[in-house]
Amino acid sequence: MEVMSKAKQWRSAIYYLALCAVVLSVMFTFIDEKTAKVTFYWAFYFSLAGVLGSVRTFNRQLLWLPGMLLLLGLSKVIWFYLAYTGSADYSPYNDYLNAGKRMLIGGVIGYYLLAHFQTYAQQSLRLIRYGLIAAFVGASLFGFWQYAGAMGRVEFALDRATISAYGYAMLSAALLFMLASESHRVSRLLICLAIFAVSFFIIVQTGTRNMIAAYPLIIMLVGLFHFRHLGAKAMLWVLGAVVLLGALSYKPVIEPRLDATIAEYQLYNNANGNQLGSLTSRLAMWRVGVACLAENPMGMRTEQRTAWFQHYVDTTHKDTTAMVYAPVHLHNELLDSATLQGIPGALVVVLFYIVLLGWALRNKNAPLFGIMLCIIVSGLTDVVFISREMTICIVLIIIMSVMWQRLEAGKKRV
Repeated sequence: MEVMSKAKQWRSAIYYLALCAVVLSVMFTFIDEKTAKVTFYWAFYFSLAGVLGSVRTFNRQLLWLPGMLLLLGLSKVIWFYLAYTGSADYSPYNDYLNAGKRMLIGGVIGYYLLAHFQTYAQQSLRLIRYGLIAAFVGASLFGFWQYAGAMGRVEFALDRATISAYGYAMLSAALLFMLASESHRVSRLLICLAIFAVSFFIIVQTGTRNMIAAYPLIIMLVGLFHFRHLGAKAMLWVLGAVVLLGALSYKPVIEPRLDATIAEYQLYNNANGNQLGSLTSRLAMWRVGVACLAENPMGMRTEQRTAWFQHYVDTTHKDTTAMVYAPVHLHNELLDSATLQGIPGALVVVLFYIVLLGWALRNKNAPLFGIMLCIIVSGLTDVVFISREMTICIVLIIIMSVMWQRLEAGKKRV
């Protein structure tokens, strides 16, 4: 009996260490990325130990989410080794290789936590809820500190305003819908409105155009699908907050970004993509990327793609600004994956989107629905799954949102 009791204590300790490491990794993503990375790997070590210690209770029914993470990760890792093995361009620091490894690690963490969280249901629910609250509060305070310091665009500790906006939007949407789903009391809904107001204000200060436009629409769309019973008043409150914050931020942030967008679009058309700008280079990359995919539907190495781009701009004498970022990525998740991994690689990304969106809708998981919409919108103008910080943060927030939904559903049945 004593041996069994000690074994149970060890299993419990490993589970809590793994879940605490997951929560801490998300909490530190926006304020100390090194700590976030370290705790992510510790979460993996604890999860791996837990999986190895419970191989006899393997449950295939829990594989849908870990399976999608593993599939997306494997698609990147397999592509890398097929494309680069024996090549002079081989490098263990390749972004797709490392992103794939992080997805594989996330799959192990996801399986372990999903296999055991029901044993520690109430404690897990509290850890997830308060961990996300702490992550949001910490990130928001850091963002306000940067805003007050007049450092320009808010970028947290990630040093990139765009990636910061995407990740912060996912965290905020997850927390907002989690709290809204748990209680429909007026006080809770006012807290959710405050979360929206704070998060939208900070997203505006990042200057990330697509998320400034998309974030309030995502909040209203998910609200329309999941909280129709709250009526028109709740929607009017959200709309009022959007109008108020938009008005306050219009002159200092929104109007300059809007004017720059219009000017750059006109510049792109007038100069055939040969004048440098944030938007002009993106438009040039997307046009050249589509042409590249049409001729190379099964993909290529990054270096080969860069050479193809260079040949294209040299022969057509247009879209030369595509070369600024082409050696890094094409600022579009699907196009970047398709030009490197080929159409099969892009289809894996699409499958990932469809499966998780479908699961969120079928199970009425508002946090996951909001997260996935943020991921898809972010992928229109950036590549979130090769960012070390965002790959880790996205995987862990998705895992926690699935755990939360099942824990909350179980609590309501009791």
